[in-house]
Amino acid sequence: MVRSGPPASSPTRGGTTPPVLHDCRVCGAESSVQNFLSFGPLPLGNAFIPPSEIPGEQEFPLDMGFCRRCYLVQVVDPVPTSALERVYRQYSYVPTGTTLARHYHDLAGEVLRVVRPEAGALFVDIGSNDGLLLTELRGQGPGIRIAGVEPSDKISEIARSRGVPTIHGFFDDPAADRLRTEFGAATVVSATQVFQHLRDPMGFLRRAMGLLTPNGVLVLEGRAYFPDVAAKVSFDTFYHELLFCFTLHSLRELLGRAGFSIFHAERTDAYGGSLRVYAQKVGGSRPTNPSVGELLAFERSAGVPEFETYREFGSRVKGVRDQLLGTVRRLKSGGHRLVAYGAPSTGNTLLNYCRLGKEYLEYIVDDNPLKQGLVAPGTHLPITDSRALTEHPPDYVLLVAWRLREEILEKLRPLRVRGLRGVIVPLPAPEVVG
Repeated sequence: MVRSGPPASSPTRGGTTPPVLHDCRVCGAESSVQNFLSFGPLPLGNAFIPPSEIPGEQEFPLDMGFCRRCYLVQVVDPVPTSALERVYRQYSYVPTGTTLARHYHDLAGEVLRVVRPEAGALFVDIGSNDGLLLTELRGQGPGIRIAGVEPSDKISEIARSRGVPTIHGFFDDPAADRLRTEFGAATVVSATQVFQHLRDPMGFLRRAMGLLTPNGVLVLEGRAYFPDVAAKVSFDTFYHELLFCFTLHSLRELLGRAGFSIFHAERTDAYGGSLRVYAQKVGGSRPTNPSVGELLAFERSAGVPEFETYREFGSRVKGVRDQLLGTVRRLKSGGHRLVAYGAPSTGNTLLNYCRLGKEYLEYIVDDNPLKQGLVAPGTHLPITDSRALTEHPPDYVLLVAWRLREEILEKLRPLRVRGLRGVIVPLPAPEVVG
């Protein structure tokens, strides 16, 4: 295990940190960012690796801060670009399960209703993964054209095999030029669960602006919507690759500086709570929906513009962490066998911050075949398919992918007859579901 970067602002993996001020990496305000939560050194959340690569694994400090100028929650000291590029080239996540499939089906339908595209309109999805959203758009919007941009080697191949035109690479200037040359101007540029990961969000917006038609629409949807994070104490939302945590307050500031205005906004349940916005070029013809003002008012009532909201959240995190670790320790000391279900990137923050490794858990089950056979970052728990649950039935399952609680609980129901005693749901408050 190789630890990189400066020491964390707190020597232990505990909640709040002393006031440390930094310059905002997006709005540029000096000494405007104050730490509110430190996780200490953690591995990269998406760096699932084969067992042979464990000796070279790296850890980096993970501290979260809030900008008093533009209200943006951000990773204070991002890891080196080279480390993140390697992760995304080897990215192994694809949406699985009925919940996410239904979400992207519904999202496609809503985008088409809001935009009302003409025949031949081009829809470009950035970070298009296996093409799920684009496939839904094409299926529900006959006559439209689609194109995706995806940096992952494996997943871009999957998308192309499904008939989704996909540029393999990052959405940089050459990729934007290639899109305009090969496909023309876009009626819609979308990025779902992508924008919060970008090191240079202003560069992304500049390229999207140049790609869109004069009346084109930018659609952004991202998890880590802070009011939901706070309500669910979902500290596992944060990991190195997720560089920003947006609210409508912070997105309005950011998009306004890039020449966009938000005309519709809404909260969704996707990935434990996401924010979805539709934006147009400043001066566009689309009227602003009342949803924008309503959501801004909700955020003010939730304390989004106030640092105290974030400080209080940081102080709650440690208590929930200690409760979860105590629950797992009690079950393990009683002689019970425990395993985990779900290997999302967020799960590695949960497992490592709570120190839930091989001392307590035997393996992780995940339905994504691209992750099976690898080990989880930091804990090095082996990832396997669901057959392990019947071949080696556990007494308890820790539901790491707790955001898909109902769907996974239903999958685990048949194991009751094979001796499964309960499922540990870690957040918002640890509980054992019998």
